[in-house]
Amino acid sequence: MEYIDLTHKIENNLQEYPGDPKTNLEYFKKADENDSCTLLKLETGLHTGTHMDSPFHYIPNGKKISQLPLENFIGKASVNYVKSKSKEILVKNCNLKNTTEKIAIIITGWGKYYGSDKYFYNNPYISNELAELIIEKNIKGIAIDTCSVDKYGENTIHKKLLKNNIWIVENIKNSNKINKNSYDSIFIPLNIDAEASPIRAILKKD
Repeated sequence: MEYIDLTHKIENNLQEYPGDPKTNLEYFKKADENDSCTLLKLETGLHTGTHMDSPFHYIPNGKKISQLPLENFIGKASVNYVKSKSKEILVKNCNLKNTTEKIAIIITGWGKYYGSDKYFYNNPYISNELAELIIEKNIKGIAIDTCSVDKYGENTIHKKLLKNNIWIVENIKNSNKINKNSYDSIFIPLNIDAEASPIRAILKKD
């Protein structure tokens, strides 16, 4: 069985969204002749790297990651390739209107800029009309190869999707390895009592 890993590795110097906490992975202790085990300590923002947003991120009293149904993280996912150079992703720019899967992957090609300042400040973003279509089609969750579903400095699309209990995964990688219109997918967050979580995002190739 072969898989496509859509997840950025958590490591030191993992690029964070402007203003978010930096990632620090360090030894708490090392196994040697005096200690029998190695322990590392991780400090990071929950929105760094490949992560999932839950409604609690923007919606007061919204569901936290630990409250989202486990079955919503696994299923057939449609792949929706953006066919426009415009930063605003319209319904006509991708094939989401014709898909039946309840998880949607949106591929813009922007992931190639990951690691640069340009990645965070000038990203493609979901339009209001596309967000409305996602809601209308009862999509459970979306994943995108950009830093945000919103234009930099805005949060309208986050609020619109999260209000409807649609989880959002941002910063997926390896979109250049995706070459089909649908995949069996797994987007698994931690069972964490928080507004967001690092995840492992995987597509089954066969």
